[in-house]
Amino acid sequence: MAKKKVRTTDTITLPCGCIYQDKGWLLVCIHECNYHKRKRTAKRPYRSKAECVRP
Repeated sequence: MAKKKVRTTDTITLPCGCIYQDKGWLLVCIHECNYHKRKRTAKRPYRSKAECVRP
């Protein structure tokens, strides 16, 4: 079985300030901007499960 050469990883910087590392098939977050960090970790209010409505 022939071994494949692994290409060097690319660093992608978004306009918001987030920095990602491209490993071919996977994007790894290196640094996350404050805006996206707040969106990801925001505490959301509890929403009860919708009840089935039958006529």
